[in-house]
Amino acid sequence: MKFIFLFIISALLFVVPQEEFKPITVYLVRHAERADEPRQDPPLTEKGVLRSQELARILGNANVKTIITSQFLRTKATAEPIAKKLNVAATSISLSVNPSNPRQIAEQSTAEVTNKILENSGASVLVVGHSNSIPDVIKMLGGDVTPVID
Repeated sequence: MKFIFLFIISALLFVVPQEEFKPITVYLVRHAERADEPRQDPPLTEKGVLRSQELARILGNANVKTIITSQFLRTKATAEPIAKKLNVAATSISLSVNPSNPRQIAEQSTAEVTNKILENSGASVLVVGHSNSIPDVIKMLGGDVTPVID
């Protein structure tokens, strides 16, 4: 009797459709070099513009379907060349800071970025962030070692 029961369960496993696993490739990049002024929302330097063009060259064939930036000019400008090359509109997510520590991004902002990444089953996603936001995204995606980004 045990044999028949195990056989029926085994047969059901093959009949019940399983969701296909589709990995997401995530490219996490800190914005390119920024100018010192204006202090609040500086543009990229000439070197930063060149680096953003190099990013477009490197990831141009990486099947990037979604590009996520923060609300700041430097992240948008870093993503602009690859967005144009791939004809993909970048999604800007406003990052808010933790009220008790202004250098730390609020958890709900990191969750919003992470959720946007996870909506892209089977595709590649580029996230252009900041030295204080990229490590938090790595943690929220399950990474156990987060780099210190200059």
